[in-house]
Amino acid sequence: MIISIKDLSEGINEFEETVPSEDYKLPESDFYPNQLQLRVFVDRIDSLFRFKISVDTEAVFSCDRCLENYKHNFNETIEQLYQLGHSELDSDEIEILPENSKEIDISKTIHDVFILNRPIQMLCSETCKGLCVNCGINLNQKTCDCQKENIDPRLEKLKSLLK
Repeated sequence: MIISIKDLSEGINEFEETVPSEDYKLPESDFYPNQLQLRVFVDRIDSLFRFKISVDTEAVFSCDRCLENYKHNFNETIEQLYQLGHSELDSDEIEILPENSKEIDISKTIHDVFILNRPIQMLCSETCKGLCVNCGINLNQKTCDCQKENIDPRLEKLKSLLK
């Protein structure tokens, strides 16, 4: 998404756009098959631009425990500062742009939203029972008759001493 800043008024400006997720070459793009709802607030103070970018979409993840696909609402917000020319502020969080810039491309920032906010562990629910380690049946849907002997594999050899 490219925001034209040459005629942007001082204060808060708002932009909204709905775009296909494939426009942003998202990491693990299979997780994001639906369109992205983008809402951008730009607060301009002279040559400093404070962007607040909200991204909404419905993600489709695969549960790490039961391997079933489930839908998850992805609603995240990120802020980014841009400065034309040089900055008196000493910060790694400000992106310096050439003095004569007429637009700002926020595609990389939108891409970063997905990288920074991807769940570490994807679970269809907190109470997901996962798969049976013996027969592989989904324990959320059925129960199995497997003998549940919880022996640490590292201690498996010691079991033979009990016989």
